[in-house]
Amino acid sequence: MAFEQTIQQIKEIINQKLAPGLDYFVMEHGQIIADETVGYAQLNPSKIELKQNQLFDVASLTKIMGTVPVIMQLIEENKVALDDRVSEFLPQIKDDRVLIRHLVTHTSGVEGWIENRDELNASELREALYESISFGAWFNKKVVYNDYNFLLLGFIAERILHQPIQNLIQTSILNELGLSEATFKPSPLKTVSTEVRNDITTRGLVHDPKAFSLKEHSGSAGLFAIKSDLLVFIQWMLGLNTDKSPLTQQTMDLFDSNQTANPDLSRSMGWAIEQSGEGNMILRHSGFTGTFILLDRKTKNAVVVLTNRVHPAPNIDFLTLRQQIYGTFAREDK
Repeated sequence: MAFEQTIQQIKEIINQKLAPGLDYFVMEHGQIIADETVGYAQLNPSKIELKQNQLFDVASLTKIMGTVPVIMQLIEENKVALDDRVSEFLPQIKDDRVLIRHLVTHTSGVEGWIENRDELNASELREALYESISFGAWFNKKVVYNDYNFLLLGFIAERILHQPIQNLIQTSILNELGLSEATFKPSPLKTVSTEVRNDITTRGLVHDPKAFSLKEHSGSAGLFAIKSDLLVFIQWMLGLNTDKSPLTQQTMDLFDSNQTANPDLSRSMGWAIEQSGEGNMILRHSGFTGTFILLDRKTKNAVVVLTNRVHPAPNIDFLTLRQQIYGTFAREDK
């Protein structure tokens, strides 16, 4: 069976109790070859079994499912270009070296510490972010993943289109693709428990503190989705479902090459890049809550894993196994 080791390692998430619940599928050449929903949606205060198509907080998958396509639409409409200066759209950013490209590829070297960050409201956090961030020693020298890059991209889209970034994602991407359940305003009754916060089990509240504060102005996290939504998204990314595509094929082709300004670095449009054993490009992205996607646009192979690994508290060993799954998929991707 294809992807036998990949599938076995994914099952180890439950076998090793690295997350309470697991909802995943594996696709070979555009066809689903494994699809399973196991474990628990909640452990505390009582056990609740995970059912098919419950909503997960997909965390940073918001970036590549929403914010990246919105920015690519703006590129398509000639409202922004990858090599435009960020300061053209956000005058609060004084460093003229920083381009849209640096934000999209996490090569801006952005850094900053915000005092009492989690106690600020949306407008206070936005202002504090502008005041505190700088673009440090790793500017254009290293891929350093940072949510601030995508918060700034969201602010840029808002400045151009005069709507909150999450509204833009919902109307111009999710609805266009037909992701019927994907939402920034989930019903707690449909949602898998994400964590235990202040001794209270949270369902339907975004885990990421910055996204919680910024609400509809967060382009880095905040999306909730079900597995079948992810299937539609993957089919679109693989070119299997282009009827409702919010982007032209020419724009989609941007995913297939390194978009960093420094040729010694490697990052696609928001996605990390891996190499398969066959030398193909694999796109990869994960979310802090225990979600991740691997896909190869050439072979039409893909993995989608949704878990609630931060319930009731973050499981660090999950990250080690996740890294192993990345490597195994790359070896088995043919």
